[in-house]
Amino acid sequence: MTVFKAGLRAAAIMVSAAAMAGCASQMAGGPSSQPSSPADAAARAAATGHYQEAVREYMRASSRASRPDARYRYRLEAGLAAAQGGDAKTARQLLAGINPDSLDATDRARYNLAQREIEIADMPPGQALTRLPKPTRNTVPAVAQRVWEKRAALHFADNDPVQGIEALVQRDVWLMNDRAARANDNRIYDKSLDAIGLGIGPNSRAAADAGKTTRGWLALAQIGQQRFADRAARDRALANWQRKYPNHPANRSVLAKRFNYAGATPVAPRQPGRFNGGVMGPVQPTSDQVALALPTTGRFKNAAQAIRDGFMFAYRNKPGGMPRPLIYDSASMPPRALVSRAESDNVGLLVGPLGKPEVTAMSNAALPMPEIALNTSSQASRRPGFYQFGLAPEDEAKSAAAYAVQAGYRRALALVPSGEWGDRVLDAFRSALTVRGGRLIGYQTYDGDSHDHTQAIKAVLQNQPSADFIFVAAQPLQARLIRSQLKYYHAFDLPMVTTSHAYSGQVNPGEDIDLNGVHFVDMPWLLGRGGTITRLRREAADAYGMEAKAYARLFAMGMDAWLLARRLYRSGLSPQQPIEGMTGVLSVQPDGYIRRYLGWAVFRNGRPQTLSMPSISQARRGDNYAQQSANAMPSNPNPSSGPNRFDSTRTQGFKPLPPRRQSAPSGNDNGPWPSEN
Repeated sequence: MTVFKAGLRAAAIMVSAAAMAGCASQMAGGPSSQPSSPADAAARAAATGHYQEAVREYMRASSRASRPDARYRYRLEAGLAAAQGGDAKTARQLLAGINPDSLDATDRARYNLAQREIEIADMPPGQALTRLPKPTRNTVPAVAQRVWEKRAALHFADNDPVQGIEALVQRDVWLMNDRAARANDNRIYDKSLDAIGLGIGPNSRAAADAGKTTRGWLALAQIGQQRFADRAARDRALANWQRKYPNHPANRSVLAKRFNYAGATPVAPRQPGRFNGGVMGPVQPTSDQVALALPTTGRFKNAAQAIRDGFMFAYRNKPGGMPRPLIYDSASMPPRALVSRAESDNVGLLVGPLGKPEVTAMSNAALPMPEIALNTSSQASRRPGFYQFGLAPEDEAKSAAAYAVQAGYRRALALVPSGEWGDRVLDAFRSALTVRGGRLIGYQTYDGDSHDHTQAIKAVLQNQPSADFIFVAAQPLQARLIRSQLKYYHAFDLPMVTTSHAYSGQVNPGEDIDLNGVHFVDMPWLLGRGGTITRLRREAADAYGMEAKAYARLFAMGMDAWLLARRLYRSGLSPQQPIEGMTGVLSVQPDGYIRRYLGWAVFRNGRPQTLSMPSISQARRGDNYAQQSANAMPSNPNPSSGPNRFDSTRTQGFKPLPPRRQSAPSGNDNGPWPSEN
């Protein structure tokens, strides 16, 4: 299958051809002067989707280039253009001469994507889409916008114009150049006209689950296809459209260029590569009515009940003058029905759902209100007003890496359960450790259903005398077994750092004595000591009995979900305004992901002893795992700064040990909470 669609990667072209041929003609966006060189012509052809022409012009530029590096660069761009256009044979030939190890991180990511495009070139569109996942929030913009463009082409080839338009709308967020965004707008409008011609309008069944921006494009194309008695009537229709779809990207250039309409309104400035608030509908709640969507029936009903009870417990403590929240059973309501019910109930803010598939589906739904999803999904679409809040184990693994490096430990071993959950935790730990100057020198996976981890432990301890510490991801029973077996194999003085999963949440010195000396990360609801948090725990236990203890973390998650909802309604969520919650200090990121800053504790005499608690100042500093270097980190692992509402006991860290002379070098477990799966 060969697919030629508009829009090659804006940032990618800027990185490449612009450096040698000038930026002026890189991104097509309406009439411009004749290109002055083959490189200019190639960039313009690629940006407008004429990939065969782009390949020819890039190769012509390569043949004319005097410098070897320029010839190499143009050949790379030609191969990437061929892959994007679906010409697998040409792409293979051109990229065969490219050594990916010679490329920087961005170009290597583009090269890898091209190889994936070659792989799917001959597949049916539906199958190809399954092999080309949506970008995540960590995807390089040059790659992300190209993936969205390719997915759009596949949807159009699969006779699904609405999803194709949706993909181009998502692409807009990643474009690094306003000209590219305007060119993308023109392509969306053209495709919307095609959809109208097929009888697919903004109120059609095919567009029922489309985002508001997509429905706005279809409504505008509908106006463009209509006949009006005069221009004044047409302009009134456009003015009504603007009121229904405020801040729509068509105001950037399409209204002026395609309609010769002088009433275009300003659009919120683009934030390329970031969460673009203002393009795709309202961000603020439309009323003070909150609805909580949870699977109150089915396999996760116990977890859902704990979250619901924590949510209502927090509401009763601090209602903020808002009406009693509505409760929906998301297990019996697919996303479309959930949205319809919320709209009919005049809900101004939706909290939930809980499952990852449902979160991903809701991220693509057309909601007239903001939503706080109670899970995180790397496949979720980025749209304004959509927030992801969950007890992600990846966050705890990153915190463990930062904590160890701050204490002076840089060379790590790791033991994680076999399976997807363990892989995610290990990847997060390794990434955070590496970016801070540490190194994972060995790791092993273990069988979470077994009690004997001899093989994994002996393997991880083999020939690794210089390890500073070991990171272990395990449930309480497995953590105790692993700690004991590490000691059996003479790793007495190897510090062990773990996530909250090693602690059941209930003090049990008889069982946890085996974990003495183990440092673990956890939430303030379990680690906090003092008046406020002790009182709230006691009140929760009085009201909900053992549920508040057995499902303590999910109960606390429900409490924080209400705090987030109330803050969102009253003043909005902002990175500059962290919230002291029970699951951590909460800070919303530019893409809507809500990050938790956590506390630390150590087992002593089988009991958890709090070492440090998170603080508002820590969250305001950002302490970004992906950006801060190890040299910028403090030598003390204590992240607290001054008193806070958690009333924690004094904070202290563990001191780095001298280099080890004999020791340990470098799980199927889904985690105890549905929000971590």
